[in-house]
Amino acid sequence: MRRLIVSSFEVSRSWPLAVAAILATSVLVDPHDSSAQSASAPVFEVASIKPQQWTGQGSVGIFVRGNTLDAEHVSLFSLVEFAYNLRDVQLSGGPSWVKSGVLSSSELYQVMAKVSGNPTPSMDVFRQMLQTLLADRFKLQVHHVKKELPIYNLVVNKGGPKLKESPEDAKFNFVSSGLGRLGVRIVATHMTVQQLIDHQLSGYTDRPIFDKTGLTAPYDFTLEFAVENVPPAQEADSKDGPALVTAVKEQLGLKLEPDTAQFDTVVIDHADRPSEN
Repeated sequence: MRRLIVSSFEVSRSWPLAVAAILATSVLVDPHDSSAQSASAPVFEVASIKPQQWTGQGSVGIFVRGNTLDAEHVSLFSLVEFAYNLRDVQLSGGPSWVKSGVLSSSELYQVMAKVSGNPTPSMDVFRQMLQTLLADRFKLQVHHVKKELPIYNLVVNKGGPKLKESPEDAKFNFVSSGLGRLGVRIVATHMTVQQLIDHQLSGYTDRPIFDKTGLTAPYDFTLEFAVENVPPAQEADSKDGPALVTAVKEQLGLKLEPDTAQFDTVVIDHADRPSEN
């Protein structure tokens, strides 16, 4: 499956295979219960929700372009993850049909929603409007639970970093492409460690990553690895590159140390299939 490129916010990772692995952004926030939406909560001016089958072609993900939110071939689970800014491990509950799985066997939806006026709303406002829409159309009800979740602390490995400092006049750029079946190749210019986490690594593991390296300079580097959050029934092969933990250590001289931290998680208490437009 080809990579998906948009002109504004991109809020999904596409896989080399047609599988449903829709990911939210890496920022972790404390979401608000959909049942507590106030009457003054922001809403979309126009919104359409339709069932959508996967035919092997088309976009997969949730995108914000200008004043429009466009979701293609996504499950309710993915919509809730985006609306509440969650990772897979932070969301649970709900009937079986809400879950993400292999695209061809998942219950998928297309959502087109627009707002009017200027300036264009922030991403946080788009998320709030989607929360309201899901509560209205899917009758979504959720509650929150504090949980200890696995994380990675990114530290400098023994022997020091294997990173080349970028020239001061270089411009930030990166190209991310598929490698084998489930691998990724990142070619970066003038990228900091935190930008590597925010723009790329956080999208390929279910664990949040916290930068503990103390490295602040921009670097030029290439990183090749097999993704961690492989969809069900998919296995990496030798052409996908080494495991993420191994690649970071051998290619960058850094280390992903497993740890835990407490986060808010969301549990779906109730959801109905959407009402007609």
